[in-house]
Amino acid sequence: MKKNLITRIMKPRLLSRIWNKIHSLFYLDQWIVLVAANTGYKSLTWEDFKPLTPPLDRFWADPFIWEREDKYYVFIEELPYSTNRGIIICITLDKEMNIISNQVVLEKPYHLSYPFLFEHEEQLYMIPETKQNNRIELYRCVHFPDQWEYEKTLIPNIRALDTTLLKKDGKWWLFANIQEEGGSSWDTLHLYYSDDPLSDHWTPHPLNPIVKDIYSARPAGRIFLDGEHIIRPSQDCSALYGYAINFNRIITLSETEYSEIRESVFKPPSKSKTIATHTYNSIGRLTAIDAIQLRRRF
Repeated sequence: MKKNLITRIMKPRLLSRIWNKIHSLFYLDQWIVLVAANTGYKSLTWEDFKPLTPPLDRFWADPFIWEREDKYYVFIEELPYSTNRGIIICITLDKEMNIISNQVVLEKPYHLSYPFLFEHEEQLYMIPETKQNNRIELYRCVHFPDQWEYEKTLIPNIRALDTTLLKKDGKWWLFANIQEEGGSSWDTLHLYYSDDPLSDHWTPHPLNPIVKDIYSARPAGRIFLDGEHIIRPSQDCSALYGYAINFNRIITLSETEYSEIRESVFKPPSKSKTIATHTYNSIGRLTAIDAIQLRRRF
C-alpha cells in the first residue's frame, strides 16, 4: 500500500522532469528586448513592438534608454549562459530601430543588471543592481556611452535589487527591493530619502517596507510623470518571476507616509510564445520593454 502511494506521488514528478529535460533540449526560454515608437503606457500592444533578439548563448533584459544627438542608446543587462553573470551593454539604434552597434560598457567580477540612469548637475550617472556585492553602487559616465567609473557607494551592507531614484519636492527618493537573508527578492519594496542623490547618508522611511506584495513590490523601470500623476512601474511576480508589468500611481509620498494604487497591468499575450515581461522605460518617441520568449535552439 505504501509503495503504491509513493509510486503514484513520484510518477507525475518524474514525468514532469523528463518532459522539462526534453523541452530544454529543443527550446530556450530567453529574455529579449523589444522596442516601439510613439506608444504610451496606456496604449501598449504587443503588435507595436520590434524584437531585438540576442544570440542563443545569452539573454538581454532590463532596458533603460538614453537619447543623445538624435540617437537612442539602450543600456541593458546581458547575461552569457556560460558565466551566469550579468554585465551591462549598450545597444545603439538608428531611426528605424535597427541595431547600429553593441558594446560592453560595464563589467565586474560580480553580477550586474538593471542599469538605472539619471542626470544630476549635467553629469550622467548609473546605478546598476549590485546585490551580489552587498551594496548600492554609483557609477559616473566619463565617456558616453562606453566608459563608466565607480563613483561611490550610496548604501553599504545591503542586498538591494533594482534601485530606482525619483526627484520630488526638493528631495531624492530611492526605491529598492531588499532581500533579507533567506527571504524573497520579489515582494518587499523599501524607500529611502536624501537631499542629494550623491549622498552616502540615506534615511530609511519609517513605513519600510512600504509595499509588501508579490503582485506589485519590485521595481520595473524609471518612475515617470503622466500629467500631475507619478507612475511607478513594478513587477507582478505572482505567476512566475517577472510575469507582468504594473503601472502604479503614487498617491502619497512624504518622509512619514507612502501610498499607491495600481492603475493598469501589461501582461504577456495569451497562447503565445511570450510568457513574461518585467521592465518598461520610455524616452522621447522610443519605448523599450523586455520579455521571456520561447525560442528554438536550432
